[in-house]
Amino acid sequence: MKENIYRTARKKAAQENPLLNSLETAQDLLCIDRLRLLKIENGQKCPNPDDIAAMAEVYNAPELRNYYCTKECPLGCDEQPLIYDDLDKISVRLMSALHFLENANDRIFTILEDGQISDNEREEFSKILETLDKISYSAGSLELWAKKNGFEE
Repeated sequence: MKENIYRTARKKAAQENPLLNSLETAQDLLCIDRLRLLKIENGQKCPNPDDIAAMAEVYNAPELRNYYCTKECPLGCDEQPLIYDDLDKISVRLMSALHFLENANDRIFTILEDGQISDNEREEFSKILETLDKISYSAGSLELWAKKNGFEE
């Protein structure tokens, strides 16, 4: 059977809950028909938001929500970045971005104080926006990591 993120998440969760080892018992915990679950895991059927909500909760895999919204949802895949990393990667990315902003603090104020971005400020302002994107991405990743590891409901 071809592995995909949903099957991988179920198999990983089965290490904690052996009832998730088979589709027959997993269907009862998820309230998803076994055949539908099989098709989702084989990539023959796209899950719906209710399927994702159930799998994310039962498997303790909040990253499934983000994956679905960024890769499969027709509304979200163009809008949302795929997030989730290990804590060390999240920390390094976040600390680097915060360090940049701390060092650029006076320059940010100078660029924004007149309410206009001049042509000679555009490149520097773009770097600031990229850094804010990194912080946003890192914050989302840290939130998912916290949910996954029981720090947030």
